[in-house]
This record gives sequence, C-alpha cells and structure tokens, in this order.
Amino acid sequence: MATKGELLKHVRCTVNVVRCIQVKRALTAVEPAPALSFWRLYYGIVLDIAVLEWCKIFGSRKERTHWTRVVKDQAGFRQALIQDLGVDWDTWKAYWKHLKAYRDNYVSHLGDIAAVATYPDLTLALASCLFYYRYLLVEVRRAGPTDLPDDLREYSEMLSGLARDAAAQALAATASLTEPTI
Repeated sequence: MATKGELLKHVRCTVNVVRCIQVKRALTAVEPAPALSFWRLYYGIVLDIAVLEWCKIFGSRKERTHWTRVVKDQAGFRQALIQDLGVDWDTWKAYWKHLKAYRDNYVSHLGDIAAVATYPDLTLALASCLFYYRYLLVEVRRAGPTDLPDDLREYSEMLSGLARDAAAQALAATASLTEPTI
C-alpha cells in the first residue's frame, strides 16, 4: 500500500493539471489570439505544464507518480476510468499516445515535431484527473485525516471563474502594449 506521502504527491500532480487547464481555458476564452508574444508564450507554458503533469500520472509507468504505483486493482481502475470518461479503450489509447507524443517530442525533448500535428485538447486530461482525485481521496483518508476538499470538480469550477476574472484583468492591463515584430 502507498504511504500517505506518496498519495499526496499524486494529489499534487492531479491538482496541478486541473489548475493549468483552467488557467489555459480562461486565457483562451478571454483572448483566443493574443497580440503580445508574452501572452502567447504564457499560454503555451500553461499547456505544456498541464501535459507534463498529466504525463507524470498517466504517461509512462516508469514515472514515480504513475497511477499504477498506488492503484492495487489496476484492471478495475482502468475499466472504471474508461467508463467514467465515456470513451472506449481505443479512444483512450489514442488520446494517451497524442499527449505522450506531445510531451516527448515537443515539451520534454526536441524530437519529431511533425509527430505532433495538433495541440492537445485537454478535456479528457481534466476528466481523468477528476476521476483519479476521487480514487486518491479515498486512499488518503484511509491513511489518516486530511483537509483535502471532498470534490475537485467543485474546486475546478470555482477556479475556472476566478481564472477568467484574473485573465480578463491581466489581458486588459496589457492591451495598450505593443512590441516590434521579428
């Protein structure tokens, strides 16, 4: 059985994915195509960190925070995850390959950038982290008391609104700035 400390590492990765996704979504909702390279760079960084953190959990089994390190009934977990996401195994596998290829070829290493034809959609990443958090919460509570929130989805929705307000203010504050083109 995983220790409470190990489980909390997984919780932190999961929460980081949720935070990055909500910030990325908020920025894009407020301004899909920012003029300043500062914002374009930040949008990309938030996407990259979301994918990196997600891959710590769902990417390669060699990751110390891969879900297989703490889940006892792996076949049951896999089946429940697929069912919760409302996709079939082939869809999940293709999604996993896309995010992993993005991480491997674009974020972590300068690999075959052509292997990543599109930026990843983070919908299933968010849903898989919300699912995993529910699993982790049960395990953390078995290991002892915790002040973790009961529902990461509720936190995610609250953060979404806050991030949208912050994005609107930050983007408005820089609207008058211009930069030379390169």
